[in-house]
Amino acid sequence: MTENPNPRFHDVIPAFASENDSYDFKATGPVRQAAVHDRSGVLLGHVWTDGRQAAGFTRVEDATRDMARAGGRIRRILAEAYKAGVHPGELFDPALYAPDFELRVEP
Repeated sequence: MTENPNPRFHDVIPAFASENDSYDFKATGPVRQAAVHDRSGVLLGHVWTDGRQAAGFTRVEDATRDMARAGGRIRRILAEAYKAGVHPGELFDPALYAPDFELRVEP
């Protein structure tokens, strides 16, 4: 490190550029998942959660462009739920995804 700091940066204070805007992606225990279908019944992927801190959406393989766009909307739903303080264990509420998507939770 140099003894003479760059004068352009002498008064720079480090700060975080962003905060988490969604759930953690690293599960801390067993994961449950629920299928997400579009209005016509096509499987788009699965919402998953460990019920503690992690959750996300995994789309089906070989997704079409429309399916990929729907996946983006589902990820935004999860981000909005996170910002609203919805606990990961409550993400299997079909009302969160309606009316555009149908969440199918298996017992």
